[in-house]
Formats: sequence, C-alpha cells, structure tokens
Amino acid sequence: MSGMEGLDPKLLAEMSPMEFGKFLRDIREKRGLRQHEVAARARVHPSYISHLEAGNKDLRKARPQMAIPILKAYGLSEELIMEVIKHWSEPFREMAKRLEVSNMILAENEVRLTPLHLPVVEAGAGSPAWDDARETLTLYLPELRGKENRVFGVRIVGDSMEPLLYEGDIAIVWTEGAYGPGTIVAIGIPGNGIAVKQLYYGPKGEAIMHSLNPRYADEPVPEGSKIWGPVIQVVRSLPNGKPGRHLTR
Repeated sequence: MSGMEGLDPKLLAEMSPMEFGKFLRDIREKRGLRQHEVAARARVHPSYISHLEAGNKDLRKARPQMAIPILKAYGLSEELIMEVIKHWSEPFREMAKRLEVSNMILAENEVRLTPLHLPVVEAGAGSPAWDDARETLTLYLPELRGKENRVFGVRIVGDSMEPLLYEGDIAIVWTEGAYGPGTIVAIGIPGNGIAVKQLYYGPKGEAIMHSLNPRYADEPVPEGSKIWGPVIQVVRSLPNGKPGRHLTR
C-alpha cells in the first residue's frame, strides 16, 4: 500500500488502543473499505472491527493467529505486522518470565526449597480445601513468610487469560502475597467459584477483573467476592510430554 513503507513498527506498537484504532480507521477509509469488508477478510465479526477502531478492543492482547489476519485485512505488509507483534509481545514475555522462572532464580541464589502439598481446584469450582482436597500437587517452593502461608493451585479452564495462561495450566496462588494493579490474582466469586484474572482499579477505586484475551470484556469484581491472593508461579500443562493443542493452535 502506498505510504506504508515509512511506518515505524515501534511507534505503532506504542500507540494506545484508541490511537491504534484511529490509525486503522484512517487506513480503511483511504482504501475505500467498509468495516464489514475488513471483517470478512479477517474472518471476524464486524462488531469486533467496530470496537477495535473505537479503541474499545486492544489488539496488542490478541493472539498472533487473530491479530495477523486482521492487520493484513487493513493492508499492512507481513514484514511490518511481524515487527509490530514482536514489540507487542515483549510485556507478556516479561510477565511470563516473572511467573515461570522463580525456581531458576532461587537455584542461582542457593535458596533452600521446601516440598509443599497443595490442594488444586478447578477454575469455577468452590474454595480450596486444604484438608480433604480431591486433587493435590507437590511443589518445591522457598519458605514463605506470613501468618498461615496457605498456597493452592487453580487449574485454568477456558481461554480468557491467553496468551499467559492456557487451559489445563495450574496457577499457584499464595494467600499471604501482596498484590496491586496489574497483578494476576485468584478471585473467589459468590456462586461462580474461583476465577484467575488481572486486577485493576477503576476511577472510583472499584476493583475490575481484566482478561488478557481481548474477546472478553472487563468486568467489575462482584460484591462479596474474595481476592485469595496473587499468582506466584505457573505449572504448565504438557499432555503426554508435549504441548497440547491449546498451546499450538
């Protein structure tokens, strides 16, 4: 497309969702395309394109398999798209690194690890049962400081936290751990069991549950919910010793 050669992928990647949405809308209008035409080419619902251009959807948090066809539908070159996605993926790689390399750091510092037998609940199920859990997991962790030092696992169901957490993964939650805006936490929701989400706070201080998968909208934390604590580690699901379909699709 004429005029696209000089675009800086780093600057594009640093745009806010609203700025990037306006950028895409300008490209579409210059090409004389309607939103439903872009949607048809990208094989997504037209409402997604509408939300994307309005800044209500953040394409940075979409899987590459979804983002690439959409950006191609707007006329961006594959080379430019891959450079933009590379910049987008850096924050997620850092987040994953903080969650998954804790044992490597501990080994380097020669910290003594202690085996802990943890109850594991399925996302959407009830509260963890430390004494009579149906599923347990043994994990080596450092000594955790706190009153009770309760640690449990939540087996992920669904794709709302992709690309950080995949279905079948176990998120390890520390009930005495500190958390703040941007932290991945386990939330006990009355009537709906436990959910693992990213926690944010709205302008009035209200707690908001954020899903990393852009197909899911942000939701307020329901009244009466309990934030169990932060996710401190992830146990990745590898069926039969190799990545499952949920990691390769």
